[in-house]
Amino acid sequence: MADEPPAAPANGLQKLQAAITLMPPTAKAVCLMIFSALMFQSMNAVIRHVSDLGLHPFEIAFFRNVFGILVLVPLVMRYGIGVMRTSRFDLHLLRGVINVVSMLCFFYSVTVAPLASVASLGFTLPLFVTLYATFMLKERLHSRRLTALGIGVVGALLIIRPGSDDMNLGNLIVLGGTAIWGLALMVIKVQSRTDTSLNITLWSSIMLALLSAIPALLVWKAPDGEQFAWMALTGLLGTAGTMAVAQSMKLAEASAVMPFDFTKLVWAALIGYLAFGQVPDVWVWIGGAVIFSSTVYLTYRESRLARAGKLHPRQGAPLDL
Repeated sequence: MADEPPAAPANGLQKLQAAITLMPPTAKAVCLMIFSALMFQSMNAVIRHVSDLGLHPFEIAFFRNVFGILVLVPLVMRYGIGVMRTSRFDLHLLRGVINVVSMLCFFYSVTVAPLASVASLGFTLPLFVTLYATFMLKERLHSRRLTALGIGVVGALLIIRPGSDDMNLGNLIVLGGTAIWGLALMVIKVQSRTDTSLNITLWSSIMLALLSAIPALLVWKAPDGEQFAWMALTGLLGTAGTMAVAQSMKLAEASAVMPFDFTKLVWAALIGYLAFGQVPDVWVWIGGAVIFSSTVYLTYRESRLARAGKLHPRQGAPLDL
């Protein structure tokens, strides 16, 4: 019997795939969280670049939403139009209005504030969610939550530095956008009681595209081929980042992967320096670390309480802080 020819050596991609397959779930989750941070900060850099090419951030936001719908079309084709059936259209509309205001704030802030500052202030989201959950959903604001909120506020003030010559309007806008996005998450919590995640995502994409078209028309400028290609890339990067976060949270507990969300600041500083010559000052790093430490503590604490059965079933998820 003739000897079989030797198997062709695996190429670099195959070796990488094999290595990923053998990784423990938590290690995979960590890698996905770091990857998602890179994707989101790369998207921010593209938004800034397209703005430098002459397009208004409101128009960029509109095209980002359009490309987001295109990404979801295959899912509708697979599961059928029935996945869009809902009994709470009012909540979808309410969330769309809140969400589009938050998105426009965020897209505008990326074009006028350093990327590292935007990333740092974005860490305040769990703090806003905690505050809203306390007053809107009647969740307890125990001493540890209150302490974490206070520490987070201190971190934000270190970055914004009200009254100083270094105060940046873009920092205030991104903080406001983050606070508004926290309200949208409260609506999502209510929606999840009756609608599926796919249903919520589909309606969100449609509402955002329709509502963001209004401010986009006010500043409309026909994009050229280069601008259009860059905006398509924002859709790809944003979708990749969102999927990576979702899979990361599926593979491991939030308390295990949340510390690696801090790489957003690292990626933002690196990309901002290489692409735009931005050098974040020391207060951005200190403030970002302070804010992030408070949110990681909240995540860790709530995860422990959830495992101990001391939280309401609606809590326990990363967004239920």
